Amino acid sequence: MIASSLRLALAQLPDPAFRRVLIRSLLISAAIFAVLAVGLWVGVASLPDTGQTWIDWLVGFLSGLGFFVGMLLLFPAVMTAAIGLFLDDIADAVERKYYPQDARGQPLPFWPALWGSIRFLLVVLGINILLLPIYAVLIFFPPFMYALSLLVNGFLVSREYFEVVAWRYLPRKEADRLRQRHRGDLWLCGAIIVLLLTIPLINFLVPIVATAFMVHVYKRLRATG
Repeated sequence: MIASSLRLALAQLPDPAFRRVLIRSLLISAAIFAVLAVGLWVGVASLPDTGQTWIDWLVGFLSGLGFFVGMLLLFPAVMTAAIGLFLDDIADAVERKYYPQDARGQPLPFWPALWGSIRFLLVVLGINILLLPIYAVLIFFPPFMYALSLLVNGFLVSREYFEVVAWRYLPRKEADRLRQRHRGDLWLCGAIIVLLLTIPLINFLVPIVATAFMVHVYKRLRATG
């Protein structure tokens, strides 16, 4: 079920609707990281001068390294939040191609969709910030650091993707019950999405594929109950 859903999502990559969403989501993500980078630069620049060149250099280096590591860890969450704004475009394209006989999902209103994306981003940022001390230790053990990120963000990403897809078709309480019944399969879907998002270059395409992927997953889970 998971493999076939992912294959169908990948097969639809050339769809023009997917390309438009990709461009818009990348621009939003770039803007978010640019704001964070400027904020970090202003914060470091405002620190008092110690008078020791090597200390000032070390502070700058560690700040830059921390930003780079944080960007790698948070990239999946930021892209997921951005893509959430354009979910309906992707879902509509998947429905037209693969499920023309099914009833169409109801587009999510703009402001609830925007708030949902912001809320998700804040939750993921908050959780990962709380985990920063652990990440700082595990940076010397990369496999364990990525395993923790995969575990935490896999759950969060799977929940976000599934909810915004399922809410197009079901009342929220019913969608939550369906998610609870299949939380193991959905976590695996989220872990696959997060894992693919860590691969350079490929990660720019994954959020688009992941949304289509979750539409197929929802259709199959709904059919099985």
